[in-house]
Amino acid sequence: MKIDRATTWKAKLPALTRARWLIRCGHMFSADELARLREGLWPRDLDDRWTVWLDGHAMRCWRSWTGTCIYETHVAVGEDGTGGAGVLDVLDDPATYRRAGTGAVELERFEGILSLMWRREDDRDALAGVTVIGG
Repeated sequence: MKIDRATTWKAKLPALTRARWLIRCGHMFSADELARLREGLWPRDLDDRWTVWLDGHAMRCWRSWTGTCIYETHVAVGEDGTGGAGVLDVLDDPATYRRAGTGAVELERFEGILSLMWRREDDRDALAGVTVIGG
């Protein structure tokens, strides 16, 4: 029986409920990027530190090891399928997350997490170009 990683993770990831630090971000997403965000970034092993998912209009990023929501934003989707996020909510709980000292640096961290989405191979393409010998 194949384990549905997305379903398993979705059941245990809460929204950002603690104190928040709001940062204006003005981030734009293409329709393809929104499609990838809706599919989500789901950890495959302990080396995968982040979980990212766009659920409706709420995009959240969690630390996979703790299940703590660090980033949350509302994504407004246009008629053309593109979207934008105007404000990024960052967990503001020093006991749980050591946030950056400036909004600019925190936005760089957020962009770094998003870059994991764009670089990560899709599970079904992980063996693309590989020939399996034997059997």
